[in-house]
Amino acid sequence: MSKNKLEIGILSGEQDAEVLMIASVHEFGVRITVTDAMRGYLNSIGIHLRADTTEINIPERSYIRAGFDKNVDDIHKTAETLLDGVLQGRTTARAMYEALGGQIVSKMQAFLIDLQDPPLHPATIERKGSSSPLTDTGQLQGSITWRVVSA
Repeated sequence: MSKNKLEIGILSGEQDAEVLMIASVHEFGVRITVTDAMRGYLNSIGIHLRADTTEINIPERSYIRAGFDKNVDDIHKTAETLLDGVLQGRTTARAMYEALGGQIVSKMQAFLIDLQDPPLHPATIERKGSSSPLTDTGQLQGSITWRVVSA
């Protein structure tokens, strides 16, 4: 079993740079310096910044760390059950890692869909037609994956 490890998340090498950037912004949040071009764009979509606004804040909406933390007890129970299968010779270590990866990803995706806090800006809700912060096209949700890596 020590010859393998499980990697879970938005995995580099499997996603393009834009998806990785969007994933990072949502997971950790970001402060962005407002430029004249950005101010003009935001104004055109209904977000009117005060003249003295020099930064905008996209708040952290952790779906990887928080999704794992919320489900850690269930994940541990599943891991124990799967490990017992390996020890009893009913399955392989790799199959255990694959099953555990699928379960964790499923829980993170469900957490992402249900996440509502912090809420979106009203102009963003109007533009998207939805108040769900992390679901729009499904690209971010579908980008959460796992892989078993040989050590």
